[in-house]
Amino acid sequence: MTLPLVYGALHVHNAFALVGFVLAFAHYLSSFSFYFWDENRGRHRQRWLAFFAGPALITATFCALVFFEVPLIIQVVLFFWNAVHVGRQSCGILSIYRHRAGVFDARQKVTANAAILATNLWFCLWNIETHQEVEPVLAAVSPRLPFLLWLGAGALAVAALGRAVLAFHKRAVDGKPAGLPELGLFVGSLALFHPFLWIADSGRATFAMLLAHYVQYLALVWLVHRRKFREAVGSWPQVYLHRVSASNVGLVLALAACGLGFFALKELLTRFGYFALFEAGYLLLAFVHFYIDGLFWAFRDPHVRRSLGPYLMQGSPAAAGIR
Repeated sequence: MTLPLVYGALHVHNAFALVGFVLAFAHYLSSFSFYFWDENRGRHRQRWLAFFAGPALITATFCALVFFEVPLIIQVVLFFWNAVHVGRQSCGILSIYRHRAGVFDARQKVTANAAILATNLWFCLWNIETHQEVEPVLAAVSPRLPFLLWLGAGALAVAALGRAVLAFHKRAVDGKPAGLPELGLFVGSLALFHPFLWIADSGRATFAMLLAHYVQYLALVWLVHRRKFREAVGSWPQVYLHRVSASNVGLVLALAACGLGFFALKELLTRFGYFALFEAGYLLLAFVHFYIDGLFWAFRDPHVRRSLGPYLMQGSPAAAGIR
């Protein structure tokens, strides 16, 4: 879905990149919507260290690194955490398909997840020598380190893919073959990082890869809210979530307003010579998003399974929930 947008941003006009900018901020802000669920309030107060002190600690650490001008560490951490974050989202969605098919074998999960994460890491290292912030740090350790990392990730990816193929074959032999939706999602998750293979610049490849991630995430958040909040009940933030998710036009307008609002802020700060301030805020928002997503979508948490599982498993013949 995003390939035409990628082509437009790379070859036609910067206006296409603006759409990617809007998608990025809409996706970041959507992750905060879970704070507004009435049923989550008690959980958040009970685990306030995780849900409130955690983001505050990340903010303090980030500001300290910026203030003391620690060279490039933020960009390096962002690059690799971003790859893992996107890969874990793919793993989570694949688990939904696998559980909907009635397969709960932990070995299937481990092998599929390992294949996705290893392949994604290998692809994002494909043109790492063109990354202006990450490559100098790796090369400072050893000029051959970027190549050795790519080579090691490739060997790991090939081995992990082989294990995954064998695991899918075993399922088929046992009478529970993976269906087209699950196989399609698995292959799509492997291919999500394909821009790194054909776009020479690592930064532009990251932009292209993330566009698909943004759309996937926004669709998943919309689906949960659409199914969960069928009636306008509860606190006003929860009522607002219902109204936005129930109207496609309202949803598009709300997401566009979020993204365009941040674009206007960027233009304003740039005009007055504070673009670096906006860029720092953008990176900080990404780090906080990575962190809180790891809480809100942590299906190892029984509360998350109860609050999200039924709406992701809706219509599935599998009686058991996600576990």
